[in-house]
Amino acid sequence: MEIKHSTSEPASPGTEQFFSGRVRVAPLFSGTEPSRMSCACVTFDPSARSAWHTHPCGQTLIVTAGHGFVQAWDGPIREIRPGDVVWTPPGEKHWHGAAADSAMSHIAIQEARDGKVVDWMEKVTDDEYAKAGKV
Repeated sequence: MEIKHSTSEPASPGTEQFFSGRVRVAPLFSGTEPSRMSCACVTFDPSARSAWHTHPCGQTLIVTAGHGFVQAWDGPIREIRPGDVVWTPPGEKHWHGAAADSAMSHIAIQEARDGKVVDWMEKVTDDEYAKAGKV
C-alpha cells in the first residue's frame, strides 16, 4: 500500500502550446506497472481551455468546482458543473475548459497506450470558444 500526500507533487502551469489562458496541472498519481493509469487535478481560470486533443485509451473527467464546457469535434458545446462525470472515448477529438465567468477544476483520469496518454492538436480558436457563451 502506498499513500501519496497532496503536497508531494506541486501544480505546474499548463504549457502555452496546449492551453489558452491560465491553467494549473497538479499530478495526483501515475500507476505502477502493470497499471497504465494516471490522474491529475486540472484547474482552469475563467476562459482558459485546452487545445483540441485525443486520448488513445479515452479519458474520464470528474468536475470538482466551477463551471465549464466540453465539446467533441463536430458536436455541440456542453456545460459541465461540479459532480458531472464526462467520458471521452478513445480517439475522440475534443476540448474542455472554464466558462468566461467562472474558474473550473476537474480530475482527469486516463490510461497510456505505448507510453502515450494524449495527442495534442490545434488550439481552440477564440471564435470557437465564443460559441460556448451562447450555450
